[in-house]
Amino acid sequence: MRAGVRKGNKVFDSEIASTFFEHMLGLMFSDRKNILFVLGSERIFGIHSFFVFFPFDAVYLDEKKRIVDVVRGIAPFTLYVENKRPAKYLLELTEKNDLKVGDELDWRDDAET
Repeated sequence: MRAGVRKGNKVFDSEIASTFFEHMLGLMFSDRKNILFVLGSERIFGIHSFFVFFPFDAVYLDEKKRIVDVVRGIAPFTLYVENKRPAKYLLELTEKNDLKVGDELDWRDDAET
C-alpha cells in the first residue's frame, strides 16, 4: 500500500507499513524509499538502521499528524534511535526535506487501517 504524504505542495511518495512484519523489515535490505509506519497508539519507541545502506531522516508524528520530533541523517548500521515525545506515526524519509517540529502533514485516512 502507498500514500502521498503531503506538506503543502510537497508530496513524499511513501510505502505504508502497518503490520508487525512490515515494522520489523522497514528499510532493511531495500533501495531508497520512504516508509510511513502506522503504530496504533502514541508511544516512545526505538529504531535501528542495521542492514540499511543509506542515511535517512526519522520524522515522528502524533495522532493529529503533527511532527513532534525529527532525527536527521541516521547513518547506516546505527544501533538505536528513539523519539523524545510520544508518536503514533513514523515517517522514514530518504529524500531531502525541510520538515520541522510543529509542521502538520496530511495523507488519506485509509492509510491508517
